Amino acid sequence: MKKVMALLAMLGIAGIASAQNADDYRGGWRTDSGEPHTYEFSIRGDQVRGIYCTRCSDATTLAFIDGKFGADGITFVVTHVKADGSTAYQDRAAARFDKGNLIVTGTSGGPNSGKFQRTVIRDPRGPDPLPIPVSKLPPGDGPVPPRAGGQPPRGGAGGGGGGGGGGQAGYIPPGPWRQLTQADVIGVWLGFGVGMNKQYFIIRKVGSKLRGMVCGRCDNPYTMAALDDFEIKGDTMTFNILHEDWGPGSLPFHNQATVRVAMNEMRLTTQQDNQPAPARPPTANAGSSLVGPISIESTKGNDSR
Repeated sequence: MKKVMALLAMLGIAGIASAQNADDYRGGWRTDSGEPHTYEFSIRGDQVRGIYCTRCSDATTLAFIDGKFGADGITFVVTHVKADGSTAYQDRAAARFDKGNLIVTGTSGGPNSGKFQRTVIRDPRGPDPLPIPVSKLPPGDGPVPPRAGGQPPRGGAGGGGGGGGGGQAGYIPPGPWRQLTQADVIGVWLGFGVGMNKQYFIIRKVGSKLRGMVCGRCDNPYTMAALDDFEIKGDTMTFNILHEDWGPGSLPFHNQATVRVAMNEMRLTTQQDNQPAPARPPTANAGSSLVGPISIESTKGNDSR
């Protein structure tokens, strides 16, 4: 009897040792060579959502992940959508953490349908530095140090949101705030820098809802995040930037964006749910600017590499 109990205890310990840790999976992964494939996983409990893309500054490649996290890793569906939000096709896949890499296997329902297996890695460049220390997963090499010079933080996947323009007189809206609909915001909005490091906020229709991603630069999974939980009320839209593998404070967290649109400008403020709320909410004129929307199709062929 004692031997049986000891064996059961050993099996129990082995089961615990082999249990999967969500922190091993959450955040961004990319292929290291050949055809680019990028996965970004947001995990809360056993629920998984996120984004998939190939050349991620080409918004036509953006697709959306929904799945489950369990003892054997992640099982998920990637939904590729048409311009009207209807489903073009789906990929069904599983991902398992293995010695620092992620092995993704599955079957594509797309034009090049068939089985696939991909080994994806954490980007060795890590996240872009901010003026403050930030956390990062995996944490083995310590936090990301602050950037020298005290430049204002970039927004989106970088967490904060820079200052706002307008010269000495301060910010002046380009027109009245628009009463928003989905059609007003679908597309690509650009901001926070120029050149390779500028940020793309991509918003697409998925069924009856909006989903999206932010990236910048768009070839490094550490500098991208899924956008979800969109809600429009009058002239205001909110959505969450899903921070998984890096950012100020504890991980993971949601960085809620509040935006308003006037003419071709989207005015954006953010508030992290792992930080104290401001004593006084920011005004509609506070925040940072994105310009757009550029149509999804107009970005076809963009290549961040």
